[in-house]
Amino acid sequence: MQLASPDGAPIRLADVELAAIGVDVVVGNATTDDDGTATFTGIPAPDTVTVTTRQLPPHGADTYAPGLRAGIAVRGGSTVAVTVPLVIGATVQGGVVGPDGPAAGRLMYAWNEDTSQVFRTTSDGAGEYRFVGLSTGLYRIEAYANGLASPAVWKTRVYQQRGTLPASQVTLSRHYAHSDYDLLVFATSGTSSAQLSGARVTVTDLATGASSSTRFSTVLDSEQTAQFQIPSGQYVVELRTAATSATPARTLWLGRPAGGYRYVTDRAQAVPVRVVFGGFNGWGGAVPDAAAR
Repeated sequence: MQLASPDGAPIRLADVELAAIGVDVVVGNATTDDDGTATFTGIPAPDTVTVTTRQLPPHGADTYAPGLRAGIAVRGGSTVAVTVPLVIGATVQGGVVGPDGPAAGRLMYAWNEDTSQVFRTTSDGAGEYRFVGLSTGLYRIEAYANGLASPAVWKTRVYQQRGTLPASQVTLSRHYAHSDYDLLVFATSGTSSAQLSGARVTVTDLATGASSSTRFSTVLDSEQTAQFQIPSGQYVVELRTAATSATPARTLWLGRPAGGYRYVTDRAQAVPVRVVFGGFNGWGGAVPDAAAR
């Protein structure tokens, strides 16, 4: 087996851990040599296996993304020569902050929702994190705080290297990580998911005036969520929608003008939501149609 670029050129990369997978079971393991080659022996036959990377050596922004070759037919007494294609993976970076400043040492996960691959890292002393070598797909990024808190969660989509084009380099905004309390804000739109794509959500503590902001995912979705890890208290939720080709950006507030929560255009109709440790801290509602203003 030979590691190779998508155009077939050999990739001489040592210490790549590989697995051969049969029907839901690993049937062989191997590690590449200095030439980027490896040999599996004793594969049960006949069988059809998939060869996939288990571990890829880090090389900064040039770290390769996980690769695989599926549908390899194995027959008794025969040797099969195959290549496993690799491309430079994408990078996602950003930062997390806590009640006292940068959140150092936070456990970070990047979950590929398309393939279920999981990448792990830890925020540094400045609260900064960096995932490298990510394969293409929609990712759920999680930053774990201490104690019983739910993780800060946000999403992004990354794209792999395509020929001579570099992989996507995605920078996410800083997210707040608190050790005890969290608030989930959601918004739904029946007419235009585009206005929620990348919309900014701000929550303001009525007692202190302190504010925290984040953005919804830029992936088009009729329902978006944002999670804040903040102290308990009463918060006003402000939503600034994204401008589209048909509608300008709007500033809305979460209110309850007719008994149920929904976003309103009048700041005077905003109704604070309560955040309390151990209680229900999920609040949100529908976004009014821009044409109905």
